[in-house]
Amino acid sequence: MRRFVPSLLLLLLSACATTGGSALGELLAPHDEHPVEVHVLVVDLDTGETVFAREAERLCRPASTMKLLTTSSTCRRELDRRFVTQVICDGAPEGSVTLIGGGDPFLTTADVRRMAATIAAQGVRRIRGPIRVMDPLRDAPRWGEGWMWDDEPSVFQPLLAGMTVDRGCVTVEVAAAEGGLEAKLLPVAGELLLRVDPGGERLRVSRGRYRDEHVVRVSGAVEGPEPEQRRISVPDPARFAGHVLVDALRRAGVACGGDVEVVAHREVPSGIVASCRRSLADVVVETDKVSDNLGAELLLRHLAAVDEANPTALGAGAETVGRMVVEGDLEQLGVASGGCRVADGSGVSHYNLVSADLLVRLLVDMHEFGGEGYELFRRSLPIAGVDGTLRYRMKGTAAEGRVFAKTGTISAVSNLAGYIETRSGRHLAFAVLCQNFVGPAGPWRDLQDRICALLADG
Repeated sequence: MRRFVPSLLLLLLSACATTGGSALGELLAPHDEHPVEVHVLVVDLDTGETVFAREAERLCRPASTMKLLTTSSTCRRELDRRFVTQVICDGAPEGSVTLIGGGDPFLTTADVRRMAATIAAQGVRRIRGPIRVMDPLRDAPRWGEGWMWDDEPSVFQPLLAGMTVDRGCVTVEVAAAEGGLEAKLLPVAGELLLRVDPGGERLRVSRGRYRDEHVVRVSGAVEGPEPEQRRISVPDPARFAGHVLVDALRRAGVACGGDVEVVAHREVPSGIVASCRRSLADVVVETDKVSDNLGAELLLRHLAAVDEANPTALGAGAETVGRMVVEGDLEQLGVASGGCRVADGSGVSHYNLVSADLLVRLLVDMHEFGGEGYELFRRSLPIAGVDGTLRYRMKGTAAEGRVFAKTGTISAVSNLAGYIETRSGRHLAFAVLCQNFVGPAGPWRDLQDRICALLADG
């Protein structure tokens, strides 16, 4: 894998680009003395030419452009991999049931109900004892290094588990009722407790962080006759999945108690099996298109199980091995150990550090990698004005339908990196990293969109 621009030349190009008369240089000139950092690199994929560079080797927080590292490393390996979740009952008409997690980030209540119906169709009528849940990540950290304590219980970053349903979140449905509010938890309450306190102008739904983590508090008011919904993360995704299965079995006509037992590892029983299988391609595409953090984190951990040098099963040490796999891929790109920091797979961590140069090298190398791996990687990227996190951006400009890129946003950070197909037929790889601004990200997204439109029109 080649490094397409030597460091000294890159710095010279950067200086020329920011002071020269190019269209991009003119667009970015007002930011030369601005306290907000804007780092840009654009490379022609066909010729290897550096089209534009502006402080491209400065280290920045990637936010969700970090997912490019995780999904590219995934796409270089076993593309036929499946994420398998199983429900096994060891006897009929009565037996014990085990729910076995396989690290599927996108398992839904509907999937669990289908598996429960399959078990019932095989003649199971009663479940003996508690529902057992095997979570391969039970002994692993619930959060990543450098995540913010006050993100919980936001839906964008649920607690990590190898057995999770509905992205580790529950829906709180609130309706106006005589004398106050009426609330319920969907699909099930499980071990969560509702506390409703009418009053106030704005509907607020919260859950305790370090105290009362199982208590969901609802306050405020509902405007209009229709119920309003809010989503929050659950404090124990694997245990909650067990309660979803209890409800699903009862719906299917199978009698069972409400107890749930969660373990990290146990001998897998034999018996009647129902399963849900999700392709790696589906997980990669969904992860990048909507910028799903749980998907990226579980993909990172699955890298531990597929890398030939580290044939570790999905388990407590998978995060560390997954990061080593990503770092190894970056070393192959010529990125020195001090040229980045990989703290997680999603970009939620404020400890991650990458550069525009690193992101574009990765994009160029994936293009050269080619084959099904590149096709899947490219297909996973949001398309400007069409889908994913770029669905509403760049509409009506030259960039619409021509930019395939990953967004990245955390506090004071707004990034965009990917590919552009220009009107003249050129193929570009680019990264625009905006760092350390105060206030909303909108103006910096607008700047990224103008850069993309200018490049796409060329």
